[in-house]
Amino acid sequence: MNILIDLFITFLKIGTFTVGGGPSMIPLIERDAVYNKKWISKEEFVDMIA
Repeated sequence: MNILIDLFITFLKIGTFTVGGGPSMIPLIERDAVYNKKWISKEEFVDMIA
């Protein structure tokens, strides 16, 4: 259950502070998901975006 709360809070922060739609969210999602939380690898993130 903690992972769901963590996901919710992370994407709530990203959605709240992002202006400009989806493309402007990509660096923020990358920073949190790949580098800070280490939920996925850099390669997995690039595959997801491509």
